[in-house]
Amino acid sequence: MLKNIAWLSLRRVNNLLSTFDPYLSQSGPSVGAPLFIVGAPRSGTTLTYQVITQQLRVGYFTSIMNYFYGAPNLVSRVLKPFYNRPAPIFSSTFGKTDKILSPAENANFWFQWFPRDSKQGHYVDPVDLQLEFYKDLIASVGSISCINEKPMVFKNLYLSMVVGALAQIFADARFIFVRRDRIYTCQSLFKARLKKTKPENWWSIKVPQYRKLLSMPLWYQVVDQVVCTENIIQDDLDRFAPSRYMTISYEDLCAQPQHVIRSIGEWLSRVGYVAYADVRLPERFCVSREKTLSDDLVEKMSKRLESLR
Repeated sequence: MLKNIAWLSLRRVNNLLSTFDPYLSQSGPSVGAPLFIVGAPRSGTTLTYQVITQQLRVGYFTSIMNYFYGAPNLVSRVLKPFYNRPAPIFSSTFGKTDKILSPAENANFWFQWFPRDSKQGHYVDPVDLQLEFYKDLIASVGSISCINEKPMVFKNLYLSMVVGALAQIFADARFIFVRRDRIYTCQSLFKARLKKTKPENWWSIKVPQYRKLLSMPLWYQVVDQVVCTENIIQDDLDRFAPSRYMTISYEDLCAQPQHVIRSIGEWLSRVGYVAYADVRLPERFCVSREKTLSDDLVEKMSKRLESLR
C-alpha cells in the first residue's frame, strides 16, 4: 500500500516536472553518437558500463535520474558540477552500486517510451516503428548530451529488448553487445532468481514468451531467457545496425580489461569519443569458471542450450 502511494506521488511529481523541463533543454552541434550497452542478464553488462565510464569521456545517468525521470535537463544541469569521471568502482549487486553518483540504469526514464510489461513483455517489434512517438526521447538524449558536453552512454538491460527500435530512433547510435559463456550466464541468472524473488516469479528481462515459460522449471526458464535475449539482440543488430555494433566477450574483458577498452575506444573515436590519458583499470578482473550448481542441473541446462543452437 505504502509502496503504491509512493509510486503515485513520484509519478505526479515527474508529470509536473516534465511540463517545464523542455525549457531547460540545450541544443548545439553533436558531441558524439549515443552508446547503448546490451546483453543478457548476468552477462557482464554492468562491468562493461563501469569500465567504459571510467576510461572514456562520456556522460551517464546516476541513480537520481530514476527518481526525477521527468526532468532529465534539470537533473543534468544540477549534477553537472558534481560528477565527471566516476570513482573507480568495479563491483555491483545485481547491476546496482550504493554510490549515488555512480553510473546507474534508471529504468523509469526509459519506461516513458518503452513497455514495462506489454503483451510481448519488454520487447518492441522494430518493424513499422512510429518514429514520431519518440521525438521527445530524441530531444532529451540530444539535450543532455549537449549539457554534459560529452556523448552519452546508456546501460539498462530492458533496452536489450528494443535494440531494433533504438537503432532506428537514433540513426547514429552505437551498440556494445556483451556476451558470456552461456552456461555461466545461465548459472548466475538461476542463482540470482532464487535470491531476488520466488521461483514462480519472473525476474529481469521479460522476453516475448516469458508468460508461457513461467509454467516450466526454473532452470528451463533461465536458459530460454538468455538464449532468446541474445538472439533478439543479434538479429536486430544485424538487421538495423549492421555496421554500428561491437561484440565483446565478458571473459576477455576480465582477462584483459585494458586491451578491451583500448579496442572499444579506438572504435568509438570515429564518432566523437575521447579516452582519458591515464588508465584506472586493474590488470585483470576475477572471473569464476566454477560450476556451482548440481551436476544434474548443469547437464539439463547444457542439453537445453545445445538444443537451442
